[in-house]
Amino acid sequence: MVPHGFRFNPTDEELIQFLDRKASGQEMPLHFILETNVYEREPQDLEWNQTAPLSNGERYYYCTRETNYSREVLGRGWWKATSHVKKIHANNDDQLLVGNKRPLTFHRFKDNERNRNNAVKTNWIMYEYSLESRTTDWRLCKIKHKGKPSVQEEMESMRKQYSSRNDFEAGSSTIFVGGQQQQEQTSSRPTNYEGYDHESYYQWNNMQQSPPSPYDPYLPAPPSSSSGHYYVEQQEKLESSDGHPFPSLWSWTN
Repeated sequence: MVPHGFRFNPTDEELIQFLDRKASGQEMPLHFILETNVYEREPQDLEWNQTAPLSNGERYYYCTRETNYSREVLGRGWWKATSHVKKIHANNDDQLLVGNKRPLTFHRFKDNERNRNNAVKTNWIMYEYSLESRTTDWRLCKIKHKGKPSVQEEMESMRKQYSSRNDFEAGSSTIFVGGQQQQEQTSSRPTNYEGYDHESYYQWNNMQQSPPSPYDPYLPAPPSSSSGHYYVEQQEKLESSDGHPFPSLWSWTN
């Protein structure tokens, strides 16, 4: 049981001692140093014990050495070595080398493109400890986040937001133009279809597309439901009025 107020803040030499015990098969008293493959997930997705007495959000893992040394994380990014390897000596004795400490930084690929030249540097850092005293594939990794996004992460986030906003505006413009075109197409048609049959609509459409033809202003306009017999009926009425198309003008003869 961890004493109250205890904080796990080991030195580099103490971490090498923990790794040596792990490699030799001894029992490990610290349950919050998890055994996992740190190259299977991005650092923020790695499992860790949030109730453990760790300092500054640090996470500790036992893992085995990668065989291809690519340090790639499932096509999402990779751990890039950032500086030289630090030599760890026992009891500050320069003649007794016990292990090595390699610093790395996680770089995330852009848009899932596995292009390391355009990858985004993050503020996730890892220190990989290895033994010098014995040959083993076991490694001890200390992973931590600096607490805020890096400059490249912020720029990449702004780029994605700007790109998403442009895509949204482009989609909205397309919908608006499409709606406007639809409105223009439907505005040239009659809004009330009552009393119209297919023949009437066909005649109405021809009138809209062809230039206006001469007409007699003294003849009343035929109703929308008129047929070809309308003008014949008007002519018969004129002939049946005793030959006088305008009776009021001939009233003086009586």
